[in-house]
Amino acid sequence: MNIFTYKSIKKDTLSFYLLLFFTALSTSISYAQSAKGSISGIVKDTTGKPVEYILVTLKKGNKSSETDKNGAFILKNVPEGNITIVIQALGYITVEKNVEVKSGETTAISDITLKESQSQLDEVTIYNNNKNKFARKESQNIARLPIKNIENPQVYTIVGKDLMKEQVVLERTDIYRNVPGGVPNYSAGGSQGLTMRGFTNTSGMLNGMNTSAVYPMNTAILERIEFLKGPSGTLFGGNRNTSFGGIYNYVTKKPYENFGGEVGFVGGSFNFSRVTADVNTPLNKEKTALLRLNVAGQSEGSFQDQGYAKNYVFAPSFSYQVSDRLKFSVDVDITRSAYTMTTISIGSLANVKARSFKDLKLDYERSYANNDVDAEIGVNNLGAQIDYKISDQWKSETKFLSSVGYYKHLLWTTLNVLTDETVARVIRNQTPETFGNIQLQQNFTRDFKIGTLRNRMLIGLDYNNNYNELNRVVNLTYDTININGPFNDFNSEKINDLSYAKGFAASTSKSQNYGLYVSDVINFTPSLMAMLSLRVDRYSTKGSYDLKTGTYAKGGEYEQTSLSPKIGLVYQPVIDKISIFANYMNGFVNLAPAQTSANPEMTNLKPQYGTQWETGVKLDIIENKLSATISYYNISVTNSTYRDAATTYTVQDGTQSSKGFDVEIIANPIAGLNIVAGYANNKNEYTKASPALEGKSLPASPENVANIWASYTLTRGSGKGLGLGVGVNYVSESWFETTNVFELPSYTLLSNAIFYDQPKYRISLKGNNLLNEKYWNPTGMPQKPLNFLVGITFKF
Repeated sequence: MNIFTYKSIKKDTLSFYLLLFFTALSTSISYAQSAKGSISGIVKDTTGKPVEYILVTLKKGNKSSETDKNGAFILKNVPEGNITIVIQALGYITVEKNVEVKSGETTAISDITLKESQSQLDEVTIYNNNKNKFARKESQNIARLPIKNIENPQVYTIVGKDLMKEQVVLERTDIYRNVPGGVPNYSAGGSQGLTMRGFTNTSGMLNGMNTSAVYPMNTAILERIEFLKGPSGTLFGGNRNTSFGGIYNYVTKKPYENFGGEVGFVGGSFNFSRVTADVNTPLNKEKTALLRLNVAGQSEGSFQDQGYAKNYVFAPSFSYQVSDRLKFSVDVDITRSAYTMTTISIGSLANVKARSFKDLKLDYERSYANNDVDAEIGVNNLGAQIDYKISDQWKSETKFLSSVGYYKHLLWTTLNVLTDETVARVIRNQTPETFGNIQLQQNFTRDFKIGTLRNRMLIGLDYNNNYNELNRVVNLTYDTININGPFNDFNSEKINDLSYAKGFAASTSKSQNYGLYVSDVINFTPSLMAMLSLRVDRYSTKGSYDLKTGTYAKGGEYEQTSLSPKIGLVYQPVIDKISIFANYMNGFVNLAPAQTSANPEMTNLKPQYGTQWETGVKLDIIENKLSATISYYNISVTNSTYRDAATTYTVQDGTQSSKGFDVEIIANPIAGLNIVAGYANNKNEYTKASPALEGKSLPASPENVANIWASYTLTRGSGKGLGLGVGVNYVSESWFETTNVFELPSYTLLSNAIFYDQPKYRISLKGNNLLNEKYWNPTGMPQKPLNFLVGITFKF
């Protein structure tokens, strides 16, 4: 029985939550004032150079200050007594100082020195409730260089743990809705992804490295996700983890220097339950050996008459700071998942009168399958990293990732709509299969000057080995049913019998990439800078090897060399506050040989390229309370292939255009109030293609997408930590299939959350799809109606 049922939920739920919240707000006791003093100081590095624009905070409390260009700061109105301040910044070891504050006096600290660290941003928390906590955009993963968002000519969005925590995120699709223009997608193989700038990608990077094709990730291991907009071939190559619309990078939780952690439980509608544990501890007195362990298990039923999903993860992370110069770390992720899936396809549109899912007569709450026809999959990820400071100017980063995903079995049901009353149940049986990827990457970075020109340079190379072991039967028609009538006899045993009768196709394939890339950020003046980047990529494969015939598929063997340039310009009228940027970026996809003429020999094709021109403005103003990005882009895709209608030969002169604009606003107008909002307009169409596609829009590519999440948390008084969040997501209509006849309807989702966050515990209540909207994802799967979640977390 569901924890929550529709009948128990009143229509005025949102009004009730608002009343509860504002009642708590109005009855909170006023903040008790005490005697105050001030703390001042100057922060320097080991060379004596001031460390500018970093955060200095009270260890207990919400007060903070930022160092100026001279490294100076002052914390005002600090309660008198023994106070601990925390000084922390990306690239430095966190420092704590004990200070005796006296009423009416300013206590000066003169010996604050930060030592460089190999630690990355995910080990540093640099905001609190009085800051713009959703605007955490500083990350070395984006450019692999220590440059700020406002210095970067590329547009990107970061969704961090604070926003995920407020929204009670349980699936990756919940995270993607915070990306301007992001439309969640789903791969029946267990991966979840999104459409950005009109291009779909269901495979993300893991800590900047390529994963296997199978990745049923659990969000419990995430620190944040970084979404980079536009073709990003210069740094990330042309593998399946990238797309011309952009890439996204999962950053997992890393160890930190103190003992701590939390355990939590979430329960909710459709028999959902989830248990998590996050434990961090130093392993030695010097706190140079650190361990963090994340484990989670969750189980869920379905709002339909059949269906389930289960996921379990075990993810330890270890780091060891050998010296001030050397650090190494190891990350492990062992994930197991089991679930059912039923997607929809449209057969002959000539026999189907419906032109939208809203017109289709399929019962929204009926699965037309059962729990016996399911998938059982897993992934084992092993990552390692070595950071070494060669000198004051040179740093080395060596990274390795082995990612192996597999299907123990995968039975994927597709309802192929034949008429308005009948569907064929078509099965894809992939049992068993393995997908592996091994990547080794070496980066060298240098910060130096040539005359008066500051250079931040990256020189990198990587090796990528991708392999697949496939065993599958596709397009296996199980039966044809009337959607309004009864049906039975749908089971995995019969599916396997039919599969063996038709015959499995077993094959293996391997491919290798070698990439060399260089990027240099040059400051001509403090206000004007340029990024110049180039990648040379060599790809090779022998194609697919058929285990039955003992031969490689015809035309499968080929090699390609691709060049991927990137040019960016940034001008800051107000340094670190306002920047005007422009970029030229490139991405590529390697294409296998094809028959292009009457000559039976296969022709080597050119790589497919996506090239972007973009310009825009970035803001970080009003004492960091307002962060915004506005950009216009134009992406042109060339060297696309299609079949010539007359000759049936492959033609490689196809083109595609994707253009539009993105707006992102992240604001903290008053203490406790945080807002993240976005809007994107995109038009993506085939400009030269086969007659059936030319001039058509890409499927699942809506023109308008908007999102907003606003939350307010009491920052003082007896109600401190009590908060309310409200979110709205809008996705306009798009096409479900390539001929642009059958429509994916638009939808609007309303959600809200009430939470009470205390040092030792956190309680959350979340309502999703409060308008009870019926909507479908790009694979035709009906999505959850009105549902609720309640969670409690204990911290230590």
